[in-house]
Amino acid sequence: MVDDTIYILGDQTNEFQDQPSQQAGSLSQNSNDVLDILKNAVSSNASDIHFQVGSHPIFRIDGVLSSFVQAKPVTSSFMACCADLFLNEKQKKHLFEHRQLDCSVTLPNFTHRFRINFFFQRNHLSGVFRSNPIIPPTIEHLGLPPLMEKLAVLPHGLVLITGATGSGKSTTLAALVNYMNHHRNAHIITISDPIEYVHKNKRCVISQREIGNDATSFASALRVALREDPNVLVVEEIRDLESISMALTAAETGHLVFATLHTNDAVQAINRVIDVFPPHQQFQVRVQMAMTLRAVISQVLLKKKGGPGRVAVFETMPVTTPIRHLIRDNQTVQIYNVISTNRAQGMMLRNDALKEYVVRGLITKEDAEACFMDTSLFQNEQQNWRRPQDDRFGL
Repeated sequence: MVDDTIYILGDQTNEFQDQPSQQAGSLSQNSNDVLDILKNAVSSNASDIHFQVGSHPIFRIDGVLSSFVQAKPVTSSFMACCADLFLNEKQKKHLFEHRQLDCSVTLPNFTHRFRINFFFQRNHLSGVFRSNPIIPPTIEHLGLPPLMEKLAVLPHGLVLITGATGSGKSTTLAALVNYMNHHRNAHIITISDPIEYVHKNKRCVISQREIGNDATSFASALRVALREDPNVLVVEEIRDLESISMALTAAETGHLVFATLHTNDAVQAINRVIDVFPPHQQFQVRVQMAMTLRAVISQVLLKKKGGPGRVAVFETMPVTTPIRHLIRDNQTVQIYNVISTNRAQGMMLRNDALKEYVVRGLITKEDAEACFMDTSLFQNEQQNWRRPQDDRFGL
């Protein structure tokens, strides 16, 4: 990504701060430019759009960043227009004071809506726009494991969706909510920062709460959610001790809770939840997890082999009696062996899923290798994980 025109950021005035309200003609032209760029991003299947003063807009397509050179380099006045176009006065005040802001917008005549993060870098306003279809995805369209449909109709318990940032956790949650909306009769409360997918009531009543606009924090939203007659709680991220504690309590008290964590696999997710608590509470939390946890789904997003698009690869761990005992007895490292030997019960390690996707021709061996887990964790793996890659995939 090389821009033909190079700007020295320090030589530009910060028009966003100096001129918060633009002239009508300039605002109109910049508004048209912003919308045209977003339309091009949607038509190019870009997942993210980066706006940074001094550079052409940058699209992320199938995980790869590339400059959109058909547009002019971004200026401070362009970014000021973005703020005027997408933020109300309260949000702009928050952005000035805190130097960063999350929000989401739906635009007329667009098939996608946008989750936006505004932030300052080098004293200039920048923005990253995440593009999501207005129509929520389905389990079938995303190719989610069959286990997902079973999890969506559970009466109660805790289900964790894990993965790195940008691995598609929010999209997976949206597909689960969409499935429940068509197959259950329930009150679903979603807690997001910000809302990415908007759901209309079908068979369910869906209350969507956004941090900032509708609630002050995940923990406070979870605390009051139990008074709002919920059947299902969908929490886009449990980040701290209080929100994790509230999620466990909700699952214990007869609610189905879906939540996301930033961990690489199922066992790490269990350990992360337990390790958040002080040592003197961890035994009780292990007992709670053993009683309430129903499944952990870990996912990674990889480029599709030989064509546009990306593929989600899943590690699946429905919780069985042996796994409950290992959680309670603080023997979580042995869970890897349970997963590897119980595929018939819907379990699959990331390693096995990667091998399967390579054999099916969905991803390349090189991409799979980059995500391969340390097989020394598994007693049934005889060789070191640095074995030749052809042997690894049985090819």
